[in-house]
Amino acid sequence: MRGDFNMAHSAQPTEVSEFHNCWARRILVILGAAALCACSAMKLGYQQGDRLAYWWIDNYVDVSAAQEPLTREAIARFFAWHRKAQLPAIANLLQEAKADVGQPVTPAKVAHFQDASQELARRSFEQAMPDMADFLLTLTPDQIARMEKKFAEGNAKYRKKFLNADPAEREEARFDKVMEYARLVYGGFSPEQEKAIRVKVGPVVQNAEARYAERVARQQEWIKMVRFVQATQPPKTQVIDLLRRFREYWQNPPARHAASHEAGNSAGIALTVAIANLTTSQQKAHAQDRFQKWIDDTHALMREKANAPVQSAAAN
Repeated sequence: MRGDFNMAHSAQPTEVSEFHNCWARRILVILGAAALCACSAMKLGYQQGDRLAYWWIDNYVDVSAAQEPLTREAIARFFAWHRKAQLPAIANLLQEAKADVGQPVTPAKVAHFQDASQELARRSFEQAMPDMADFLLTLTPDQIARMEKKFAEGNAKYRKKFLNADPAEREEARFDKVMEYARLVYGGFSPEQEKAIRVKVGPVVQNAEARYAERVARQQEWIKMVRFVQATQPPKTQVIDLLRRFREYWQNPPARHAASHEAGNSAGIALTVAIANLTTSQQKAHAQDRFQKWIDDTHALMREKANAPVQSAAAN
């Protein structure tokens, strides 16, 4: 998670806070969010992921009766692929994290896990693009307007929570979010540890405005692309190319956002390193146990529907 606590997510399939711009990326949110919950909830979240994904898409665009069957099929196809193609890689990454979390943590190690997670997200997006293209070609102007309204509502909530006019309130909101993930991995923290972490949250909070501007810019690019597709009805291959360009946009922001993007990323990595290296041996053991439970759940999910067919929409 850029600009937030990374270690809790670093071995997960996505950076949760980044994926708010399209339905396939929201599926990845569900995968990542499930993996950040208690172990039993992780399994349940993944098992219900297709329903959660459809609910989110419907909430954003009000799926029509004609769109519903193909949308549900596309989601099922994505999860079947993800179970076979990505859960093994996620299990390996979790295993690596379990070994590393008991040792001193370096910025390079955190960056390694972040890069690996982003590569998994990139492959997931690539896999979903043919089905996404089909879906975008069916959107109506009213559905796009609804999507834009939902973005605005989400941004208002974001500003209220993380861009409070009171600097103290702004820092407290970010600190609470950081500690939520830190406790998930390491368990409880002493008052002295929390005080030290609070100091390290400062650079993350200072980058909040730039991070929000980047978020809004991505949304605007997405809406611009979706409107173009709806108005011109280009060939599916061209829509896939547009989606690929958009993926590059959010993984490699343009120059006007690059400096703040890198600053936020560096602040998040530094915060992760600081938290990891102030933990006690007992907290590190708690983290290793947590990762092992995630590993066990991932293996259990891999065994479920292991023989389910995986189809591609690329030839449709």
